[in-house]
Amino acid sequence: MSDQPVVPAATVEPPVPAAKLTSELSAKRLLLHVALFLLTLLSCFFIGAVLSLRTEPNVDDWWSLLLYLINDPYSAASGAAYALVLISILLAHELGHYFACRYYGIRATLPYFIPAPTLIGTFGAFIRIKEPIRSRRALFDIGIAGPLAGFVVAIPAVIVGLWIATPAEPLPPDAQTSRYIFQDPLLFQMIQRWLNLPTLMEWNPIYFAAWVGMLATGLNLLPVGQLDGGHVVYALFGRRGHRWVATGIFAIICVLAWLSYRVHRWPGWFVYVALLGLMLGLQHPPVEDEQRPLDRQRYLIGMVGLIVFILSFMPFPIVVE
Repeated sequence: MSDQPVVPAATVEPPVPAAKLTSELSAKRLLLHVALFLLTLLSCFFIGAVLSLRTEPNVDDWWSLLLYLINDPYSAASGAAYALVLISILLAHELGHYFACRYYGIRATLPYFIPAPTLIGTFGAFIRIKEPIRSRRALFDIGIAGPLAGFVVAIPAVIVGLWIATPAEPLPPDAQTSRYIFQDPLLFQMIQRWLNLPTLMEWNPIYFAAWVGMLATGLNLLPVGQLDGGHVVYALFGRRGHRWVATGIFAIICVLAWLSYRVHRWPGWFVYVALLGLMLGLQHPPVEDEQRPLDRQRYLIGMVGLIVFILSFMPFPIVVE
């Protein structure tokens, strides 16, 4: 007679059909992924190169500006550094989700990158999960894998970006102009104090790419809706716990949006409040084994995820002074 404990059949995850593990990529779909990736690389290069300009170029159109940036060694190097570092962080994040899906035999697409003419050159990236997630364990692993992978890749960029930074001159008290200050997350502040680095610094492409990566990690770990943090909290505390935590976090973000605009003259949080409000109104999809708790190891990993959130989240990402 076996000494192994008897596990009720309802708690055992069904075997994954081999057919589901096969790739669904067609040549046309793969071409789309590659094209979006290259366009996002180009849009990030463009933004990184433009932000590095020291003087305004004498050009009349976008194409001439792009040629100018490519032919200017400093701008070209800055654009390439920014694009490669940021894309690496985003790619690691999405591949974390993707390989976790593959591990559980859940059909998912390769990452879709979104090029955009924004301050950071992209709207990010995402994978499309094409079937329901069956267990709380799978939901937790898929949700946490992306932020942790992106955070690990971002750490070297954070150190290098801060190490090569040059101090910025503070504005004189009688200055008639204002400027945008990018506030640093706690991880940056800890490294600055540890290495005795300047806290007010000039823009550099690696620092900015790491800053954007930290911003994306912190926002994705907010435990609302189907954000990564929402998946993790749902897996840890179930449907009711997810609802309570999400409502509380949404209220806090609303307060932050008001304070950010009132005190720091930055309205960006209001956009995210609108997005979080939409997510809050949508029910998180249930999993099949709602009653099966997670093991102790995953609760410990959840604590690691909370630490990553604390280190990367910025209550006031941008202030105007």
